[in-house]
Amino acid sequence: MDLVKDILFEKQEGNLCAQHALNALLQGNYFTAVDLATIGQELDREESRVTGVNVSGRTSQNYDDSGFFSIQVIQNALCIWNLSLVPWLSEEASDAREHPEKEAAYICNLNQHWFTLRKFSVPWRWYNLNSTQSAPIHLSETYLGLLLQQIQNEGYSVFVVRGSLPDCVADRLAITLPRPQKSTQDKKKTLEAFSGQGYSLNGPTTIPGLPEGEDEDEEVQLAKAIEASLQTSQTQSVDELRKKRLARFGG
Repeated sequence: MDLVKDILFEKQEGNLCAQHALNALLQGNYFTAVDLATIGQELDREESRVTGVNVSGRTSQNYDDSGFFSIQVIQNALCIWNLSLVPWLSEEASDAREHPEKEAAYICNLNQHWFTLRKFSVPWRWYNLNSTQSAPIHLSETYLGLLLQQIQNEGYSVFVVRGSLPDCVADRLAITLPRPQKSTQDKKKTLEAFSGQGYSLNGPTTIPGLPEGEDEDEEVQLAKAIEASLQTSQTQSVDELRKKRLARFGG
């Protein structure tokens, strides 16, 4: 038995990945785009008060009509729940780098795309809740560490979520379930998580040469998937992504 059917998971809608990442983390429909835009406006007003610069009529650095929200907006949204974000490479996160499975969750960002990695109660119940996927993907403790290392190499900013997450159905159910047994399907899903698929707002990217057979050792397949992903990973500039969003939504 798996947790997937009991996990709140929002599929990608427009460019609202920040909203999806927050709701996946909190396991509830707690934030809408309007809520986050309101937080962005409050930040703009506070910045105007502190700097003495009138932001009226100027482009906000905290949000826009395309669905972009800054890290400051996300941090302020999480403050409501007494949660905080700690940069992965900071001294405060040194224990997370050593034992990533002991943390509660991670929020990851690249080129304004946000997604959540979350644990449900026990260390062997980690899930990749990236909204560009078709469903949550289970991650073992080992694969969690490898995935975090891979996305770091690809240029993602990773933040450790600190604080007590709100109680949810999946957390309560996870305690009652046995440790998952890795099936052939699980292996394929894990390799997909490392293949670079599902991390682009423009659609999945297929890595050429990714092994699909089951003849090779699982570790060999995993190593090849990571190597292929790192070799083909391309970083899209923020300006380029913003232009595409403006072209799509106007403004």
